Amino acid sequence: MATKTDSFGFNETKLFQVARDCSPDDHKHTQNLVESKDDMLFVWNAKNCCVLALNWRAAASRKKDNLKHQTLIPSAPQNFTVEKILPSTDGTFLALAGPKGVSIIELPRRWGPNGQYQNGKECIICRAYNLDEHLFTENAMLELLQIRWHPASPTDSHLLALLSDNSIRVYDVDSLRHVWRIGPTPTPQAVIGTGSGKAGSKHASTAGIIGSPGNNVSSAGITSKLAYLNSLGDTAVDFDIAPPRVVSSATGGSGPIGDTTFSPTTILSTTSSTVTTAKPAITPKEGTLMNDSLIAQKNKKASTGAAGTKVEWPIVILRGDGNVYVLCAGIDTNRPKLQGPISIQPQVDDNYGLDSCSLIVIPTLPPTVIIAESTGKTHHALFLEESCPLERSLTSELADSNLTMHPCEWYLHVLETVELELGLPSVEETKEAKSYSCPLHLKRDPLNESRYFVYHNAGLHGVTLDFTRPLHEFVQQEGDDDLVEKYPLFNSHSRAEYVVCTKALKNANTNAVLGFTLLQSPSGLVLFLASGQVVSLDLITDHSLIRKWPLTGSNKKTNNGESPIKNMLKDSFQKRIQSILKSGLTQPILKLDQTTEPTPQEAFELLTQATRMLRENYFVRHEKARQEIEKREHVLKLLKQQQLNDIVELQAEKQKIRATAERLAETYEDLCDKQSSLYKRAQEVVRLATLRLPKGSFSEKQFTERIEKMHQSVKLLQKNVDQAKQKITTQQIELETNKKTAKEKTFTLPVKQEDIIKQIIGEMYTQIDSNVKDVKKMSSILNLT
Repeated sequence: MATKTDSFGFNETKLFQVARDCSPDDHKHTQNLVESKDDMLFVWNAKNCCVLALNWRAAASRKKDNLKHQTLIPSAPQNFTVEKILPSTDGTFLALAGPKGVSIIELPRRWGPNGQYQNGKECIICRAYNLDEHLFTENAMLELLQIRWHPASPTDSHLLALLSDNSIRVYDVDSLRHVWRIGPTPTPQAVIGTGSGKAGSKHASTAGIIGSPGNNVSSAGITSKLAYLNSLGDTAVDFDIAPPRVVSSATGGSGPIGDTTFSPTTILSTTSSTVTTAKPAITPKEGTLMNDSLIAQKNKKASTGAAGTKVEWPIVILRGDGNVYVLCAGIDTNRPKLQGPISIQPQVDDNYGLDSCSLIVIPTLPPTVIIAESTGKTHHALFLEESCPLERSLTSELADSNLTMHPCEWYLHVLETVELELGLPSVEETKEAKSYSCPLHLKRDPLNESRYFVYHNAGLHGVTLDFTRPLHEFVQQEGDDDLVEKYPLFNSHSRAEYVVCTKALKNANTNAVLGFTLLQSPSGLVLFLASGQVVSLDLITDHSLIRKWPLTGSNKKTNNGESPIKNMLKDSFQKRIQSILKSGLTQPILKLDQTTEPTPQEAFELLTQATRMLRENYFVRHEKARQEIEKREHVLKLLKQQQLNDIVELQAEKQKIRATAERLAETYEDLCDKQSSLYKRAQEVVRLATLRLPKGSFSEKQFTERIEKMHQSVKLLQKNVDQAKQKITTQQIELETNKKTAKEKTFTLPVKQEDIIKQIIGEMYTQIDSNVKDVKKMSSILNLT
């Protein structure tokens, strides 16, 4: 049954009951063991090492008849702990990933009335591929950091995996296609060659000169070098794929795709007291990055464009020290170009975080890059192109001669920084600096490009970007002097909502997030916690439907000639009270760890915190709302008295108007009668004048001539009809005469002709008889019998 925190009723389903009983042993850190694709919901069973699948739409439509979930068993067991599952773009494959390995499961076909796999079969063995098992076995310090399915894969089977040795591996199901270097290699000595996949797979081409982890090198050297790079923050921690662009295969220059053109974008900014904003940016050149939702399907069918051009998908890479790199590569690119670190404007001392942990690219126009830190900060930046590519030199990379850096073609302009609360702050933390931090995981909303979600050990946040839609409209418009006034960019800031909180006490056990996914049609979210609780909420698809929050510091044009009372009464009173009562803070749903009871001191601290929150953020606003209501009541009383006086005056005026109307109605009737009598007299005068004319009028003459012509035509037509009747009568008489003669006529041959025919027949008989005799004679001579 659905509740306020479980709109879809997943808590009572058999699927999550099994997942609750088979939760992983290590559930103290955030994982993602729940995913969805279209109408299928996937949950990883850590105890039995299998995937639980459920068609949640069919289950929701059949409330009385419980729809059973299905169990997908991989054919090859995993030798690592699964911490993340990720379905492919078209739902053909399912990736299983953990720090020590990655595996791909080929999902079976779906059919049947409920749209289940193999018509609802309970247990299905699926083909599974474990990728590069020996690579993680031989390198104890090597870890898998992130996986992404490539959106332009023609077979929906290309998987990109980021490893802690600063390399991205491209797999096509079980085949290793490429190994791309994106940073200093952790190997003690660079090895020139190509990377190899697992046993039995094809050899892969590499980007630049690659030191493959599979080569015979010192394991101790790799471990020490990798630890050294991690301590400096020189290892990549996350990556995402930006919208594609078309470049020249010879020069690498960018250009528009097809007939699509782009308008130059101008970056504006504002200041705020609650969100850190950026300074005005330099106007970039004409953008060439496309929204992947518009041309992803086109690039799946054809990876290359017209002659001399190719499609590249820039891969944005984030390192732990906050530096951002771009790898320009397609699916079949052997030697991609690594650019970076790209410039981040405006420049700050901490480079927007020294403990970066996650990154996503939202396909807006221009693309928006979200960078998250472990301290709870997220930076919103625009991914813009440089007016001219700039050379970047990085001293830490010069030691690695095998790594080639190219001029930077992009830069990031940070618009704002949002600081998220990681748990409810205690009284001590409000006075001092916040001490709790944990890795943040980002997930963008596939249905709304202006919203993304952040899940972590302390719960779930939803962040809505307010600048995406005005910026898109601004870019699409042609150059105009009034563009800035027509599209006031960045006059409102992003809104962060604390949806679910799993940490309210400082020393309480962590109730980490074990799975988070977004549902479509209807839109919703599903959150699976370490305590076994499931939170499922409905979402609004379009953020513009949400009530607009008051804009602090906005410059609204007001008419100085109007009175303050009229200005106050213009807006809806209900909206005004709502704006006063709106605190700007959202109180999350508390889902704490229920395995241990809090101590009396912790319970008192939680009560004190709630009381302080009510006093500081709610009681003051309610008092202000009460004063506003009293003020509005006084104004309305004065208006009511004035309106009553006006009603009395209007009633007297109404009586005067009614009397005047009656008088005017009588006058109108008299005038109408006089007009009708005059009209009749005028008609009679015209008739008498016409009768006294010496000749007929011109119209009468025309009518007479037409009658005469019609009479002549009728006579001619009558004559033709009579002639036709006579011809018909004559033809009928001839036909009857011919019929009678045909019946009486008989055919007989003359006697002479009959004798001649008989004579000819007799001669032919005689000739035939002689021919027969000759044939028999010849047969007897030749002994043919």
